[in-house]
Amino acid sequence: MQIWNALVVLMSHVVIGLPIADVALIDGSQFNGELTAISDTEVKITADGQTQAIASEQLQAIVLSKKQPTIPEGNNITVTLHDGSELKAKSVLATTSNARVMIGDELSYRLKSDSIASIQFKPLAEQAQEDYDRILKGESTGDVIIILRPSGAIDELEGIVERVDNEAVTFNFDGDRIPIELSKLAGVKLLKSGSLKILKTTCELTDLRGNRWRAYRFNLNAPETALEFETGLGDKISLQLDQIQKFQFASSNLVYLSDLSPENAEWTPYLTGRLIRNRLNQLYAPVKDRSANGGPIRIGEQEFTKGLSLRSKTVLTYRLTEEFNSLQLTTGLAVETKGRGHVDLIILGDNKQLFRDSIADPADIRQLDLDITGVRRLSITVDYGKNLDFGDLLHLGDAKLIK
Repeated sequence: MQIWNALVVLMSHVVIGLPIADVALIDGSQFNGELTAISDTEVKITADGQTQAIASEQLQAIVLSKKQPTIPEGNNITVTLHDGSELKAKSVLATTSNARVMIGDELSYRLKSDSIASIQFKPLAEQAQEDYDRILKGESTGDVIIILRPSGAIDELEGIVERVDNEAVTFNFDGDRIPIELSKLAGVKLLKSGSLKILKTTCELTDLRGNRWRAYRFNLNAPETALEFETGLGDKISLQLDQIQKFQFASSNLVYLSDLSPENAEWTPYLTGRLIRNRLNQLYAPVKDRSANGGPIRIGEQEFTKGLSLRSKTVLTYRLTEEFNSLQLTTGLAVETKGRGHVDLIILGDNKQLFRDSIADPADIRQLDLDITGVRRLSITVDYGKNLDFGDLLHLGDAKLIK
């Protein structure tokens, strides 16, 4: 019995193996090791018996799993929080005070209802999605229900959303409480409380179910192999380490081009004409953080969660209001363009050429690190190559400005 008790005590102190992490710093260096600690200010990585502390300001990303996030079947609801977190849910139950977001039959998260910015109940057709997004960005003085007409058109109505469940939204319109079936709604937009505080988060955390969390105040619970953190709204979340795919850090020394709004973004088709351009302009516009063909940005064998997907001829112009020292990116043609794509990539800083070359094959991958010290206007052009604009799709992976 004494031997058994001793064994139980010993096992209670055993730390289950922590994940091996691939770490990328903002200076471009990469290494891997065991993630042994994480906080708002630093992480600790142990490799070959040596532990290295890295300040959050120097981190670009930490990857814990090479698997790509997969949204579970049936998780058709998108819940967006006021801090920018986005969850893919199976169902949502929300009252005026609390909410439960069901990710699976045995997994859910409790949130404050004030944390939720919008709930989209179903995928929408392209035009309906554009109208839906326009409503989300618009001004409102109350909650908004976004109605999906049988024709596919989108409409909106302001009032008070009192409850959301699996069957209906209870909507208070001028004192009348109206239950509206979810089948008739595209979603709801919830008014941001004037007293709501949104704190600056350390990073964006992506889990393997496709949820993206804005996170800070980390606690690595090693015995339970779990990461406990808070959102920018103060909601407390716990995730198993084996369900975390990636941490993307928001260093003040680094800005991704896909997080900037260009001063000018222009796409010009090789074959001109108003009818052609109007029909294709939205389809061929620059795409942020995913491929224009759908799926992740892939360059060779590597996938990127941050970057741009550009067709020829695209011209992007950025006005830089801060001092940056370098522009770093990985670029190559989308894999599916093999044998067809051919582009000229031109990068200018204050109208001075920083880079220019042709890219004609997905295997022709370029790693660029360009000096942009003092540059105030940055221009990126993906021009027609030898094949007109047929098959031209260039990916810019991890395109970032570094101080």
